[in-house]
Amino acid sequence: MRTFLNPVHFLSLLAAFVLVLIPVAHAEEGLTVAAGAGYRRLIDKLCNAYTARSGGPVNKVFGNMGQITTQARESGTVDFIVGDKQFLDAAKLAFADELTIGQGKLVAAVAKGIPLRDLNALTNAAIKRIAIADQEKAIYGRAAREFLTNKGIWQQIEPKLLVVGTVPQVTAYVLTGEVDVGFINLTEALTIRDKVETIIPIDDTLYSPILLVVKRLQQDTYTMAAVSFMEFLQSEEIKKILTQQGP
Repeated sequence: MRTFLNPVHFLSLLAAFVLVLIPVAHAEEGLTVAAGAGYRRLIDKLCNAYTARSGGPVNKVFGNMGQITTQARESGTVDFIVGDKQFLDAAKLAFADELTIGQGKLVAAVAKGIPLRDLNALTNAAIKRIAIADQEKAIYGRAAREFLTNKGIWQQIEPKLLVVGTVPQVTAYVLTGEVDVGFINLTEALTIRDKVETIIPIDDTLYSPILLVVKRLQQDTYTMAAVSFMEFLQSEEIKKILTQQGP
């Protein structure tokens, strides 16, 4: 005797089956980590080290913080976001866990051939163009404005400013000599120090602290990969990378 499944029951079972499969498929595809573009080199190192240790793949997404928080909200596929704590705390996202991995440092990169050693000289006529990231989208743009304002020279140099979307764009303009000076983060600066005239450190009492955090989204299925990734970020290997790179 053949038994036929009620269509309603069949659809219910199918829906349940699909819901079970979704997290499994996501786990097989690997973790997805989104981060501010200024942290690309650091995040590449961290994720590559994790993959080398665990064998688990990590998909990486970069952009300004506005872009990555929007993508996380709309796609539902982002497991972790790395960025400034202040910005992420204000984002309309549900986070489950948080780990502080460093404190960001603002620096000024001076283009080749520009004899600038003192940032007070930014007001000099010889300095024609200065690049910063958009303060609404990038924390280092906000930090640069705070620094320049607290130093009392914002209004004087504002006509010289070129505002771009991300820190890597600032770096590109410095490297091509299209601007004389660019405000970037220390991680970015360490990778280009041989290609610029000099890197000038900035008094971190003149801008708000930049805490670099890793936040896990509640939408993450909290697979074993997610657990191991959080544990790996607290390992001695990661501490060494952070010491070498600097946020």
